[in-house]
Amino acid sequence: MGGASASTQRAAPTPASAMAAAAATATATAVPREVLLDRIGGALWGLFIGDALAMPTHWFYGGSRQVEGMYGGPIKGYTQPVAELPGSIMNLSNTGGAGRGSDSGEIIGKVINHGKKSYWTKRGSYHYHCTLAAGENTLEAQLVRLVTRGIAEDGGCFQPGNLRKRYIDFMTTPGTHNDCYASTCHRMFFANLTRGMPPEKCPDNDNHNVDTVDGIAMTVPVALAVAAQQMPLKEVTKQAASCASVTRRSPALEEYVGGYAAILSQVVSGTPLTTALENAGYSDLVRSSRRRPDPVVS
Repeated sequence: MGGASASTQRAAPTPASAMAAAAATATATAVPREVLLDRIGGALWGLFIGDALAMPTHWFYGGSRQVEGMYGGPIKGYTQPVAELPGSIMNLSNTGGAGRGSDSGEIIGKVINHGKKSYWTKRGSYHYHCTLAAGENTLEAQLVRLVTRGIAEDGGCFQPGNLRKRYIDFMTTPGTHNDCYASTCHRMFFANLTRGMPPEKCPDNDNHNVDTVDGIAMTVPVALAVAAQQMPLKEVTKQAASCASVTRRSPALEEYVGGYAAILSQVVSGTPLTTALENAGYSDLVRSSRRRPDPVVS
């Protein structure tokens, strides 16, 4: 999952205006319950499959040429990532907190991502997911599974306080996942927690690496669960945004999460994707996408 900034990826409508437009133009679609649940299951399976397929090319900016050069051709199935990645900045990242910095911190290795600190030191240039096997999910997708299980355990409802506890338990328990990389928001959260801050105060922001689209992933099950209950779009967007706020402090991301949740809710409820995008004010995007080649290279 990439780290593109939410605050720098603004299309024509703002997230708030897109959400308002979607709510104003969306119409209820009668979908049989079994069809709705099948679509929700398909959305989740698609997320996990897509994450595992794309994982070997995380932070590749060279398009198909870089992918084919590193893997000897296009990726056509689950693939183990290369061990070393020229240009990786994991060896420049702060193992004790936000962004780039020293590798002397112990958040990575001892508090979270247990046993993985050696891949973050100045001496290496490792792929961000070099510890994963072919077909294995990244940490962010594993956290999507955590949210999904929590909603099931809580009777189909999303409870932010319960997710916060599950998140802390998952991240601080060795062996819960095998990923090497953890983004800034996780490192900041657990740096704050180790300082003694209350868990609800631990979400943070370094004004650069936290307002990023990888934060959308954990909110997908929430949007789908609320859509399954056929709640108003306003409630869908509210609960999805509250999920994003459990791990990071990012009003900008919460806006985008709300807009994304509104679109996703409409699609699983029967609205064609192009119509849902147009409802949200992205008509220009729909028109331009029909003229462009598929950008997916992995």
